[in-house]
Amino acid sequence: MRALPTAFLDSLAGHDEVLVSSREGPSLGTVPVWYIVGPPGVVYLFTFSFSTKARRWRVDPWVRLRAPGSSLTAEGEVHFVPADQISPELAEQVVERWSMQGAPTVEGLRRTVREGMHALLRVESAPS
Repeated sequence: MRALPTAFLDSLAGHDEVLVSSREGPSLGTVPVWYIVGPPGVVYLFTFSFSTKARRWRVDPWVRLRAPGSSLTAEGEVHFVPADQISPELAEQVVERWSMQGAPTVEGLRRTVREGMHALLRVESAPS
């Protein structure tokens, strides 16, 4: 995994959302998304698998992240995390953060990801 820049991760402190820009043809679309930061300095997002952003990221995994109210950005690449690769520690963090959005329990999280209802996404620093 490629960690996002520390200065960028520090800029997220105190924010519930990160602004995520992704490409849609020749233009960019930006949406606020709840997130968690996990080791080794990557950002995790959780969304419905059929959302516009998830469909976009399946075609083009490039994203630009920005903390609200900041000009500091980080370019990254989205990776869909399969249910069997969600560690117990990560699962607990996800359930704590998104319990009201479809991840009420660790097993419920794994089931909704496995069955394709939700997607857990890891954003790593873009390859050099």
